[in-house]
Amino acid sequence: MVIILGADHGGYHLKEDLVKYFESQSIPFLDFSAPELDPKDDYPPIAFRVGEEVVKKNAKGILICGSGIGISIAANKVRGVRAAPLKSVTEVILARLHNDLNILCFNGLEFEKEAEEALLKGNYQNLLSLKPRKRTGHEVIPLVEAFLNTPFEGGRHQKRVSYIENYEKS
Repeated sequence: MVIILGADHGGYHLKEDLVKYFESQSIPFLDFSAPELDPKDDYPPIAFRVGEEVVKKNAKGILICGSGIGISIAANKVRGVRAAPLKSVTEVILARLHNDLNILCFNGLEFEKEAEEALLKGNYQNLLSLKPRKRTGHEVIPLVEAFLNTPFEGGRHQKRVSYIENYEKS
């Protein structure tokens, strides 16, 4: 199985860490990110392209933006995509077992307490002005491994996934 990968500027560094990991493990992947860091790129086109490829190839995908949220919202607009920004191995395993998650999303930027305070006060212009910490591949590789190695349980959960698939067709 090939992994479909994509990131905007907020997740580019984490994506590069994952590329090194996939190469070291001989895991085949396709990268739909810009060929080099582009601070002006936008996540929706990347999410749509990765989502379409995941559905077409019945593959798994990984998407990364600054928060992990915007790119997951965009990816979920593609019929057949079940994407979520998850932060724990437990969440990833449950999402695979019960929801047949096919795109795992990550936040490439981590925000400290000062950022939360600035957000609550409205004292920020953009995410990068909040001085985020960049996440590393080391932090997310356990989640990636859980995503790649956990099967969909099916059974009673298939009925729920089918509800979603049928709604998408209406």
